[in-house]
Amino acid sequence: MSDVYFKDKCKINTNIDDDVFVGLKYENGDIKISFPIGFHLASDEEGIRKDIRLLLNILSSNSKRLDSRLSMKHKTAIESVLFPLHAYLYIIKDYIERGYYKEREVNYHIAKQGKISWNKTIKTQRAYIQDDEIFYLDFVTRKNQIKQNELITQIHEFCVYESFKKIGWLFVDYIPQKPRIRWNYKLFSVVVRDKLAQTFNDKNRQLFNNMLQIIDSRGANNGSDWYHYGTNRFEYIWESMIDRVFGVENKADYYPKTTWKLGNRFYNVNQTDKDNSCLRPDTIMIVNKKIYVLDAKYYKYGWSGNPGHLPESTSINKQITYGEYIAELRDNSHPVVYNAFIMPYDAHGEKFHTEEKFHYIGLANGNWKMNDKSYENVEGILIDVKYIMQNSDYSKTEIYDLAELIEQSLKNSDI
Repeated sequence: MSDVYFKDKCKINTNIDDDVFVGLKYENGDIKISFPIGFHLASDEEGIRKDIRLLLNILSSNSKRLDSRLSMKHKTAIESVLFPLHAYLYIIKDYIERGYYKEREVNYHIAKQGKISWNKTIKTQRAYIQDDEIFYLDFVTRKNQIKQNELITQIHEFCVYESFKKIGWLFVDYIPQKPRIRWNYKLFSVVVRDKLAQTFNDKNRQLFNNMLQIIDSRGANNGSDWYHYGTNRFEYIWESMIDRVFGVENKADYYPKTTWKLGNRFYNVNQTDKDNSCLRPDTIMIVNKKIYVLDAKYYKYGWSGNPGHLPESTSINKQITYGEYIAELRDNSHPVVYNAFIMPYDAHGEKFHTEEKFHYIGLANGNWKMNDKSYENVEGILIDVKYIMQNSDYSKTEIYDLAELIEQSLKNSDI
């Protein structure tokens, strides 16, 4: 695939109307890859391939988190269920390392006739003596599995070809030979499951399990030549990445708690199924005993520069409430608490061309507060999308850098 081909097939979302799908779509031989808003796409073929692999890796590593965050009414937002990405990647890697699967194990069974293994027969079967002659009623013979062994090889050929056709282009331009066998879901499924039940070699078991995932996936799609891998709700992945890089694990300790007193009995309001009504900070970051309440907002401001695309009053007031709860009530320790919105942007883009991973844009506060406390001022911080995707694991370096930016920016403001 040419450089022009890759550039033509990739796009960056605008998050306007229905332009929200992030991921890969393959329909009738046509490939489309959509990146999240603020992503900076490479300019050369190999760079774009790396960007696509990065995107798929982020989607894959967050798929379970994404599924758990979506309510039942939003389940249709996940479009990756019928596309076993890990299975395709495993089949490609295994093929490159070991080639096509070929049966190397010799199987034996008990039979009246066939190619006899005298060594195994003598060791395992009862011998009879008559007229000074030894004879056996049963023999251990080699089981003739030539047809079945050839069949499993051909099914593997099919899975290899299917894997390279769908995502092999992410790595090489090479496409293996077309399979000698036609698609047959029932036959493929029965043969591979049978081999899996008889195999004790770990590598082969992994291979057969991944082949089954591909076979079942294609069967569920009725063999149609299309697949989607991605989500319409990338905001949950954005929240997840920010939390993994900057957050502490015990953030539930910082949730504002409420109770009802009815007579002499108390009821914890948080112990309900109404999770959406609970005040829950996205991320709690702690540096040198100072607490930073971070709200990951997958908003368009970093792309548009339009103030109308900044967090609204409801979000601002929630952040102030979070900070006030932690600062004033948390074990009566009165820690220093900072507040910030974390939004995506392209550090190399036209709107905010800073080439910095973090960029301070300003702050928000409420006219119902004196705004003389640090948590009463919610800072706006842009983070380069591609950078955070490439560094989406807990990092002390990133934490200290972000903390310093938030603290210094507030000191340098005019409040």
